[in-house]
Amino acid sequence: MLYLISTVFIPFVIALTVILIGERNDKLRNVLIMIMPFYNLIGFLANSAAILAGKLPVVTIADLGFFTITFRADPLALLMGTLVTFLWVFTSSYSIGYMQGEHALPRYFASLTVCLGATMGIILAANLFTLFLFYEMLGFAVYPLVIHIETEEAFKSGVVYLLFLLVGGSFLLFGIILTYVLTKGNITFVPGGMAGLADGSQLALYSLFFMFLIGFGVKSAIMPLHVWLPRAMIAPTPISALLHAVAVVNMGLYGMIRMIYNVFGPALFGKLHLDIILAVPACITIIFAAIAALRVDKIKRLLAYSTINQLSYVILGAASLHAMAFMGALVHIVYHSVMKITLFYSAGTIIKQTGKVKIKEMSGLAKKMPVTCAAFTVGALGIAGLPPIAGWISKWYMVEGFLKIGNPWLASVYIISSIIEIGFLTPPILYAYFGKDEGKHSAKAHPADSKYEAPLDMLIPLAVVAILSITFGLFGSLPFVYGTAAVENLLATTVTVW
Repeated sequence: MLYLISTVFIPFVIALTVILIGERNDKLRNVLIMIMPFYNLIGFLANSAAILAGKLPVVTIADLGFFTITFRADPLALLMGTLVTFLWVFTSSYSIGYMQGEHALPRYFASLTVCLGATMGIILAANLFTLFLFYEMLGFAVYPLVIHIETEEAFKSGVVYLLFLLVGGSFLLFGIILTYVLTKGNITFVPGGMAGLADGSQLALYSLFFMFLIGFGVKSAIMPLHVWLPRAMIAPTPISALLHAVAVVNMGLYGMIRMIYNVFGPALFGKLHLDIILAVPACITIIFAAIAALRVDKIKRLLAYSTINQLSYVILGAASLHAMAFMGALVHIVYHSVMKITLFYSAGTIIKQTGKVKIKEMSGLAKKMPVTCAAFTVGALGIAGLPPIAGWISKWYMVEGFLKIGNPWLASVYIISSIIEIGFLTPPILYAYFGKDEGKHSAKAHPADSKYEAPLDMLIPLAVVAILSITFGLFGSLPFVYGTAAVENLLATTVTVW
């Protein structure tokens, strides 16, 4: 467990080191940036057997009287921790290549590394107070990355981001205080929900749910709390990937899951019909975000609305309180992350190498960027749920789960959304492979008769995550092992994986 605790705090030491190194030694800085996520990944993998066997050690590092800062690794933490640290390895490599020659790199990489430490703190948090500390820390650490290019538009986007961050954080804090009062100080995460919470009045419990819905709904971009996310696309593409596929929005989903299964618990959540109440904004977000994406002409903004759409897939599946749909939701976090990071790496490579930012500008690019466009195609078709790429498996589990509980209407939301997704994700592919290259290129692009493929430190991560998207679609693989353990731990039931 001490190894896992070190994955929280060592990134902060590395961040300080990066600041002290400054611009003097880029090679040393890059080595530290690459080693850190590897170290964290090994920590989760090394402890996986013990966690899966039910050994869930708890470590308290500070007792503040009313609250404690306590860490614990359970199967859900194992799933999310392994996913985040694995993808962070590729984000680090991609960032090194993408950000080469850019300004303020010590600030950029220090903030990126603080984000890693904060994310680890959220994942390993054993109670609401610990989660809140690192949840807010992550939010503020992302701000310098959102405004990195320091344009007027970037600063305006940063203001919107901070506004939503503060609103969400305030509601979350009030929710934690109310939980503390209702449970008489018991805010530790346990399967089945927090003891004593059910004794609260219905008004208090519905108010508590509303506070958590706002608090976690901001980062998970549930409508109408999604406004900050498309605007944050002004950030460098590796940060867009961080926002959408690795840390920030996934931590919103993580908080939602903890709220459902470890705060309220499945029994109380269902008794209050909060599953139905939460399903309403989730369904609205799924459909309306997909429709909004149909009207977008910029690549990264298109991917932003796709993310908003996909996040509520997970919320809806988790709120079902059904093992099959919940399993699909957990696995979809993994699959969506891998596929979405593939899309952002592809979009970032196109933007970096050609200066093209609009969908129509991708015309004919497949001839000059075959690897990048092939990877984009893999990610897009997977997000739309088309076999054999990963997305179809998790969507199938969620649809089957809702059919098993006799709710075909919610199952149809996934199907309708997938059809709309095909409508907004296929145009970039069609332009890239069948559009006519107009021969207009930015000043930083290569000559018109050459290929634009990125350097290997960008291209290799892109190719690997694209291949992984296909591999997961064919074999399911490790996410189901961790997902099964998480569902069985939180729902106290066995899960059959076909």
